[in-house]
Amino acid sequence: MKKLLSKILFVGATGLALAACGATTTDSSSDSASTASSTTTAGNVLKTIEENKQLRIGVEGTYPPFSYHDTETGDLVGFEVEIAEVIAEDLGVEAVFVETKWDSLIAGLDVNKYDIVINNVGVTEERQAVYDFTDAYFESYGQLAVSADSDIQTLEDYSGRKSAQSTTSNYAQNARDLGAEIVPVDGFNQAVELITSGRADGTINDYITFLTYFEEYPDSTLKLIDEKLPTNDEVGIILQKENTDLQDKLNEIIAARTEDGTFKAIFEKYLGEDISVGAND
Repeated sequence: MKKLLSKILFVGATGLALAACGATTTDSSSDSASTASSTTTAGNVLKTIEENKQLRIGVEGTYPPFSYHDTETGDLVGFEVEIAEVIAEDLGVEAVFVETKWDSLIAGLDVNKYDIVINNVGVTEERQAVYDFTDAYFESYGQLAVSADSDIQTLEDYSGRKSAQSTTSNYAQNARDLGAEIVPVDGFNQAVELITSGRADGTINDYITFLTYFEEYPDSTLKLIDEKLPTNDEVGIILQKENTDLQDKLNEIIAARTEDGTFKAIFEKYLGEDISVGAND
């Protein structure tokens, strides 16, 4: 992980916006992506992917180490980017990344903006009521970060505090469950800014995000509360309902690439550890 972390820069909401580079990436205004979206309907997504020779993948692109832009090259990188590229290769098509802010990311499936979303999306009952998920390709858990001088010592202390969260994330719901008030943000970087400026008391996010952040910023004024959120998160690829053919195909690829160690190698490259489902049982 340290080899890659030196290239990661957490860019604030008002910071530099880097465009995706390379033939396999695109922004949300891509002509090819919008053309494909006009012909894709629930039930025939796999057929459209095969006909267009493209797998359109929704990502944030600002979320190290999941998907982000390399500060030296500007290329879109991250462990979920590489997993998506493996999946596209196994499907025999090109990976086309469509970058979208988190709060409208999942909803992009409703308007056929992309075929799938690979963006650390936890499997929840609420989401399963509207969308389908593949089998999980990794598992993690959430943690709470607060200012280093905060009097918050436990998760129980968070009740009544202000939590900087993307409003539609499962971590926002975790914060609500703890009794915190949500302060809306566009992403992790803005959450950190609000805590350091005193406009929020903390933020809940994936432990992998914090692992990366504290490795890159060892002098950060944030600290982690040494408690896991009550539930572990299983993360799957999310897609429109009624696309069993695509769902089954993706599950086959996930199983094969987990079994042969491909995903393990990707996780270890970025994190220094294997977070595949069952890896730490």
